[in-house]
Amino acid sequence: MKKLIGVVAGLLLMGGVAQAAPITFTDTTLFTPTGTLAAQDLVGHGWGAVNFLDGTGDYVAWKHQFTFTPPAQQIVSGRLTLTLLDDDADKLLNPLTWELAFGYAEDGSWALGGVNTGAYGYNVNVEFLKDGEFNVRLASLLGDFYLTRSDLTITYEPESAPVPEPGTIVLLGAGLLGLGAYSRKRMKR
Repeated sequence: MKKLIGVVAGLLLMGGVAQAAPITFTDTTLFTPTGTLAAQDLVGHGWGAVNFLDGTGDYVAWKHQFTFTPPAQQIVSGRLTLTLLDDDADKLLNPLTWELAFGYAEDGSWALGGVNTGAYGYNVNVEFLKDGEFNVRLASLLGDFYLTRSDLTITYEPESAPVPEPGTIVLLGAGLLGLGAYSRKRMKR
């Protein structure tokens, strides 16, 4: 009997907590001359085409809106990637073709720099992702360029669903074995 109790106790100690794997998803905002593909993403813009920042002071502001499905227990990371297109080739000796942008995000992060064709990535403070919305603003300080897309990639740990743990299953099995042994002993009498 002591041996059976030792085996059951060992099996119970081996049972662990069930963990869900992290989930990664990307919310994408695509820009067109008249707005964003999802109209509710556009917050505001300066003049002219929405996807073309045309000179000093022109801007576009938008928000990423997303839902954690299944619900998030903890947000692990967030990364914002802006895809820009420089419509002119920068010429070292011709400063009239230089483009300079200033970007500002809801979490207080900002960037200032020259624009070339390509993707620009920034880490995001995960505390500002909990409400399912993240605001961004990009402005031209010099020159003109296109904003084609904005990708917000989020990795989070989902809330764990009630999943039977191995220890619970072992305890149930041990209980059934005990009942079986008791019934057998009783039948022999």
